[in-house]
Amino acid sequence: MKRCARTRAGFTLAEVAVTLMIVSLAIVTILQGLTTVKHSAAETHYRKVALELGLLTLGRLEAGLYQEDLEASGSRGDVLAGTYAEEGHEEFSYELVLGEQQFSEEFDERDPRGAYHDTWAHAREREEEDDADDENEDEVAEPFEKARIRVTFPKLTDAENHLVLERWIPWELVYGSEGESSSSAAGADEGEGTE
Repeated sequence: MKRCARTRAGFTLAEVAVTLMIVSLAIVTILQGLTTVKHSAAETHYRKVALELGLLTLGRLEAGLYQEDLEASGSRGDVLAGTYAEEGHEEFSYELVLGEQQFSEEFDERDPRGAYHDTWAHAREREEEDDADDENEDEVAEPFEKARIRVTFPKLTDAENHLVLERWIPWELVYGSEGESSSSAAGADEGEGTE
């Protein structure tokens, strides 16, 4: 008695279920990777636009376009803030500080206490001590002003959603020379008297 061996045709239900599960996991993994890449590309684009807008604002400051705004800034000192709606980027905002002014709400968002560690405090203290030793030297007017700008853009990932730029700009370009402001004020007074 000879038994015929039957050949199996097709797949069993268990094999099909395992195959579908593996394919679905692969598709989910690929889609998550694509989403991550998409967010990363968008964040890189936002950072590039923020850099360009920050450099634009620093260029305007250096060109003297914010002199009147700085004179009228009032109690906050040398701080300017606004958005880039005129440039077509409503979701981007900036804060420009001069000298030793600090940005508003400057803290590390990951730190629940809202504080940040100043790693340069010791170096500044040493410089202050050196400056105190040199009291006999004449005071020299600062020829440059430190300008820092923080450009904030929409948050897409866990990374920071702002970019900070710093530039040293000649004092006269930021605030204007004293002769210009007094001569322009005198010219305005003369113009009012002639009418």
